[in-house]
Amino acid sequence: DPDGPEIARKNAGMCEMLGRGETIGVFQLESQGMRRLLTDMRPQKCEHIVAGIALYRPGPMDYIPQFIRRKHGQEKISYVVPAMEKYLKETYGITVFQEQVMLLSQELGGFTKGEADSLRKAISKKKLDIMNMLKEQFIKGCQANGYDQNTINRIWSDWESFAQYAFNKSHSTCYALIAYQTGYLKANYPAEFMAAVLSRNINDIKKITVMMEETRRMGIEVL
Repeated sequence: DPDGPEIARKNAGMCEMLGRGETIGVFQLESQGMRRLLTDMRPQKCEHIVAGIALYRPGPMDYIPQFIRRKHGQEKISYVVPAMEKYLKETYGITVFQEQVMLLSQELGGFTKGEADSLRKAISKKKLDIMNMLKEQFIKGCQANGYDQNTINRIWSDWESFAQYAFNKSHSTCYALIAYQTGYLKANYPAEFMAAVLSRNINDIKKITVMMEETRRMGIEVL
């Protein structure tokens, strides 16, 4: 691909911009908290944006410092049991997505795909009667696969606290794709992008003031 090096350069420029937290106008990445996450994380690929969007929510947010330390090699990546690496490697050993809970319930506890989806729904909607029933099933399935009770309890406890607020990966990926596209445009076509953003917010005095200030910060004249 003759355009490959140029595209790589533009992608790198976008990642550098995200890592500086310069994301005013970038879909889903505008808030102060998200900008702080990006400057700490310094994303290098789209998957990091996907994980960041999923993590920046009540519950999973508690895992952000650990995720960042592991990404930067400041903390050893570990798994409660080795079998979990198969599904948690991309998120540095931390459960980030609902799909990971579903896949791990099948891997560790022998759940069917339908039972795994029932678990996801029960946890996310706090259906305690169904959760208790599935917990017993999960314990039996894990014991049949040789896992001890303390390990099982630790895994289940993590899921209970996390999955109430968790995103599914497909949802987070859809958001991240648009974040990636808008970030790419802002980093590589700044005047055109900010002109579009200003036009989009022309009737919102508060929003357009913020966007005008950002445009000027970028060294672009606002006519």
